[in-house]
Amino acid sequence: MDYLPYFLKCYDLNLQPTNSELVDIELAKHILYPGAHIATSNPYEHFHHGIVLDPDASDISIIHFWGPDKNHSRIQITTLPIFLAGSIEDVGKRMRHLYLIDYENDTLEKQKATVKTAEDMLVKADEISYDLATSNCESFAHFCRTGKWDSEQVTKIKNLIRTRAVEIYEKLKDADQKNTKDINSILNVLSPSERALYHELTSEKLK
Repeated sequence: MDYLPYFLKCYDLNLQPTNSELVDIELAKHILYPGAHIATSNPYEHFHHGIVLDPDASDISIIHFWGPDKNHSRIQITTLPIFLAGSIEDVGKRMRHLYLIDYENDTLEKQKATVKTAEDMLVKADEISYDLATSNCESFAHFCRTGKWDSEQVTKIKNLIRTRAVEIYEKLKDADQKNTKDINSILNVLSPSERALYHELTSEKLK
């Protein structure tokens, strides 16, 4: 989303996952493990998440919710270079930072169960549609690890929109047409009732 970096920088909103640590990509094969929850991003970008399937594969295989665009995203297997680049075309041209999310009381059994869940979800990929607010790459990875669909970065954005709705509206209302779709994507993390409240707050302020 082109407008998201501006949005994050403007409010100094850090979407780095809790309990995550930066991983040296050159050491990834020695640090990552089957069932690891990983994420990738650069400063003031959203974080893309996935589950490591096989760190011993030539390019390390990852299961994640991914596609050429949000409308065509699906659960699938790609490689770590594609995961870090963001697209097949950008491999070798663009590389984001790699993070490993740590879980308390983690065990080998839980890691194996994570892989099993991810593989089961892969089989049902055609039945699972991408949704920015409820079924995204982070919530998929979190579900594989914990059994709960949850996205920390969506929660952070929602909380910011709720508490600073009018100020955000004032900053975004004059965006050019190119960014209108991106702004709507940001607001789409809100539920219908939350979006209604946002519009109500901004409408009241501007009367």
